[in-house]
Amino acid sequence: MYQPYKDLLITLAEEIGLDTASLIATEEIVIDDLPIGLQLDGEGEQAEVLLCSLLAAPSADRWAEVAAALLHANHLWTGTGGATLGMLPVDNTVSLSLRRPLRDLDSEKLAVLLAKTADIGLAWQDYIASGISTPGVPAYFDASTSLRA
Repeated sequence: MYQPYKDLLITLAEEIGLDTASLIATEEIVIDDLPIGLQLDGEGEQAEVLLCSLLAAPSADRWAEVAAALLHANHLWTGTGGATLGMLPVDNTVSLSLRRPLRDLDSEKLAVLLAKTADIGLAWQDYIASGISTPGVPAYFDASTSLRA
């Protein structure tokens, strides 16, 4: 594991009271029953931290409605603020993912990013699973939200 990424995870775990060894081993944090996976992509100046969460699969009768809502939300990130919503081809499970340069993150910024990812993920999960006809998704953070150096 790339040492600066490992150091970030260690500091995060210490600051928010997680078991460090478990976080290093799983690279996953569960917030309000929503698992959020973390992954490092690359090394050095190009290294990015990826966050991904699997939300829910829409029922067959709501697939078109949910797919349209996801596309609208992804347009200029109006419903995601920099994250991307997608569907897994295997079973139409909706995923929420985002990436940020490792160099721009410290444990506090990563904690905020995780919390906001959980907020938006849970809101979309409720929309996908609930059968509500319009998404009641809260405003997500934009890409400039205190995550730049």
